[in-house]
Amino acid sequence: MSKWISRKSNVSNLTHHPYSCSFALALTGLLATVGMSRGADLSQAVVREKVNIVTLAPNLQAQARPAPQGAVVRDENVVRTGTESRAELEFTDLTLARLGSNSIFSFDAQARAMNFTRGAVLFSKPTNSGAIQLRSGAVSGAITGSTGFISTVPLEGTGQAGRISSNGKGTTLLGMLEGKIHGDSHWTDNAGREHSTPFRLGAGEMLISRPDGAPRVAQFDIPRFVKSSPLIKGFKAPLPNAAALDRAIAEFLADERRGFIDRASLVSNITMVGQVQPLDVVAQTVEEQTTPSGGGFLPVGSTGVIRAQLVWSSEADLDLHLTLPSGQEVFFANVSVTFNNGNAIATLDHDNLGNTIDFPPNIRVENIAVNGIPLGGLYRFLVTNFNSPNVTDTFTLTVSYNGQTQVITGTLAPGQSSTTVVVQVPGAVRQLREFSVAAAAAASIYRATGIRPDQQRAISRPAPHSRSAF
Repeated sequence: MSKWISRKSNVSNLTHHPYSCSFALALTGLLATVGMSRGADLSQAVVREKVNIVTLAPNLQAQARPAPQGAVVRDENVVRTGTESRAELEFTDLTLARLGSNSIFSFDAQARAMNFTRGAVLFSKPTNSGAIQLRSGAVSGAITGSTGFISTVPLEGTGQAGRISSNGKGTTLLGMLEGKIHGDSHWTDNAGREHSTPFRLGAGEMLISRPDGAPRVAQFDIPRFVKSSPLIKGFKAPLPNAAALDRAIAEFLADERRGFIDRASLVSNITMVGQVQPLDVVAQTVEEQTTPSGGGFLPVGSTGVIRAQLVWSSEADLDLHLTLPSGQEVFFANVSVTFNNGNAIATLDHDNLGNTIDFPPNIRVENIAVNGIPLGGLYRFLVTNFNSPNVTDTFTLTVSYNGQTQVITGTLAPGQSSTTVVVQVPGAVRQLREFSVAAAAAASIYRATGIRPDQQRAISRPAPHSRSAF
């Protein structure tokens, strides 16, 4: 199965913990280090390439001087780039740091840590040495053998974007071109409560984090980034992980040919990271592309050829169901169905029992995505109120296919189901019948008794209509 099919939005399962009022995003990346006996060597770096204004200072407070090509950068030295400027630093272990315009960079040799104070930096770490730390005002973590970028965007006042003001707060973008990383982000909501949100990132995934809201994960176009970004095209030397990056691009294009990538849902302007323009323009564009409005989707769960998302704001256990043209059903007890002779897959890739807040202050989400080459026929989506402490619960169901979006909003009492939202896919006169015994039995038990078959799993759910559990 393609990794693009199985990928979930990796901020789906949120946990919240007390935390200080200042913003920090803690990324505790963990990658395999088996067989690596020596640590990464960040004792010094050399300015291998520079364009326009690049300066070097002993520390952040010291006076800077021009840094020529070939200059040696030592422990705690600070490298700055000016407008329309960039620099490439190469460390002893061949780790690269490529700085875009208006960036500030330093490193701590003893801690084997790179520090990104502001701007955009592409990092590429070969696999033949130990882990290094990545730090910025928003991010800290560890990588081995990965290529990605960090963009720290201080949004103070309104720049050329003209309509964004963050009162000194900022946005951090962390994207992976190849390799993996996982960690936690910390943020503060409008009520002053602090939260911790775990996430995972793979190739083609990007974390968007602000100090005043939950982080979001979006997919971006790897081939377009590589072809267009000045952090790639603006330098002469190849990246140390060029072969791994080529494989990531090939996988992306293969999945796109198979229909497992919805290009319309990708963040297209991420190539602006590192370009010569105000950083608030970059951040504004990314925010607009990843923030839902009107009939849009929240960035929870994956996209698809057909996508449905259920959103509600109470502690009720609402459920999203899909009945395929083949008669198979996708829901909490049958979360993934392969159909159309293996050419398509439908997945409930984000389930919510009502006890998880996906977006503050109270938003819950369930998401179903259909990817591949869908079977022709009718796809029927509906919402059921499985269990609730309330008399009724309000929901919104959004369904999208072929550029058309349907949205219904309603209220359901416990045990009730919504009206059906139907998507018609043309083709396939013949309807396939591919019921598995387990899926048919699960659906039959639910319809006959109202008892969810997944109650036998390790997850403990409240009994139907039990108000004491709340």
